[in-house]
Amino acid sequence: MSSDEQFVEKSMPSAYVAIIPAAGVGSRLPGRKLSKELLPVGGARATEMPVIACLLNSLQSAGVREMTLVIREGKQDIVEYLAGGEWHQIHFNNRITAGTSGVPETVALGLRGITNRRIAFGFPDILFEPADAFTSMMQELDSTDADVVLGLFPTGSPGKMDMVEANASGKVTTIEIKPGNTRLDLTWILAVWEPQFSRYLLELAERESSGAGGQPDNAHLGHAFQRAIADGIKIGSVSFRSGRSLDIGTPDDLQRARYWPGSAGTSDTLC
Repeated sequence: MSSDEQFVEKSMPSAYVAIIPAAGVGSRLPGRKLSKELLPVGGARATEMPVIACLLNSLQSAGVREMTLVIREGKQDIVEYLAGGEWHQIHFNNRITAGTSGVPETVALGLRGITNRRIAFGFPDILFEPADAFTSMMQELDSTDADVVLGLFPTGSPGKMDMVEANASGKVTTIEIKPGNTRLDLTWILAVWEPQFSRYLLELAERESSGAGGQPDNAHLGHAFQRAIADGIKIGSVSFRSGRSLDIGTPDDLQRARYWPGSAGTSDTLC
């Protein structure tokens, strides 16, 4: 795509579609009756809600009205929850899969047929503040030449997360996948991107499935961001240094989620 074509595409933004991955098995949380994305959080300090509600609330407040969830077979409870009427302002397109090799393949399944739309992406098992993070990221995408904008949050668990370094203007320069020991202190948990990046992801998925992309990195979307940076894709960021996040994927963190928003919370709402 020429620079003139990129300018035309960027100057006429299309409405956002959210891609939400729910194809995992939640193996770190055994003995559950509910899908991980529906586990209740916040009950000790606020009105109890399923963890996915944090992401849905933030997307809805940012004006997103179409959402595609890629759901593993057997997670019918998520479909039933979304159809229950609470989210009547949102149109959900549920794509059922027998399973995927990781988040990149999950996202690729969700992207098919909507590569002409701007995308908002988030994890349905991660709580975060501020609730208006997507709005800030969309404004950044509008006002810069970035193809992707990542939402960066502080974390004290680098061994569980993709750690990100950005320069003074917000341009992402380095992504370290679950490094353990690192000088970096910010992780990405949200993203928005332009249609050209969706096409890049699908082309990358096709190359890797055919064996043309070398050794595939299927587990983490951070690997795709690393490749994109190397290929000249412009990845910007918004750093929410006064914000926070919590992945509820382990029993200890799920217990902590009972107290979300915790002492720093300023209201009785979750997100």
